Amino acid sequence: MTDVLETAVAPSAIEWAMETFECFRERDHTELVQARKAVTEHIFGLIAAGETDEQRLVVSGLTHLKSLERQAEAPKR
Repeated sequence: MTDVLETAVAPSAIEWAMETFECFRERDHTELVQARKAVTEHIFGLIAAGETDEQRLVVSGLTHLKSLERQAEAPKR
C-alpha cells in the first residue's frame, strides 16, 4: 500500500497543495521551490506516519506551509 501512496497519492496531494498555495498570492520562483520542498517532505512524513487520506494530506500540507510563512514573516527578536 505504501508504494501506491508514494507513487499516486503523495504526488497528487503535493500538486493540489501547491496549486492552492500559489492562489493565495504572487510568489517568486525561489519561494515556490522552497514551498514545494517543504510540502513534499511534510506529506511524505505524514504518509510514513500512516496517513492515507489525500484531502487530509493536502490540508495538513497547506497548514504547514502557512505556518512556515508566518514564522518567516515574524519579527526577529
